[in-house]
Amino acid sequence: MKSEKPEVKMERRGETEVVFTRYFAAPRELVFDCHTKPDLMRRWLIGPEGMVLDTCEQDLKVGGKYLYLYADKAGNKSGVYGTFREVVVPEKLANTENYIFDMASFDPNAPEDPNATFESRTFTAEGSRTLMTHLCRYASPEVCKMMVDSGAADGMAECYLELDKLLTQIN
Repeated sequence: MKSEKPEVKMERRGETEVVFTRYFAAPRELVFDCHTKPDLMRRWLIGPEGMVLDTCEQDLKVGGKYLYLYADKAGNKSGVYGTFREVVVPEKLANTENYIFDMASFDPNAPEDPNATFESRTFTAEGSRTLMTHLCRYASPEVCKMMVDSGAADGMAECYLELDKLLTQIN
């Protein structure tokens, strides 16, 4: 049997939703842990153009907040923050996601943007593998198109190759 190279599959659903799917050669509990435990997240969740996950704070419960900041070698930062809407260990995570482009104007206590992206990740055990289904619902067709055109799937694919390496080390 030929070994399949894991890939991120992307499917548009309507004007504002995109669903990404990816298989991992590890039990779902472990894949879920790698998406929820900061010490593991820092080992695979790489940012664009050599940025590293510098800040990884979260309160993993419904209504809990999270903040993920990436930093480059010069100390420039950008990131995302949001609120967990659903947490079902080890099956599902759902959250809002707001982008931070200007750290100088970022206020962690400000009300959440009503146009935040909604995300959910479902982890399904399939034998010795895990299927992750990642739904992104964007605020508008324009934002959805921008994310698709930006190569988001390629960035995810890079991160998930790092996750594959980590899963091999800890499984």
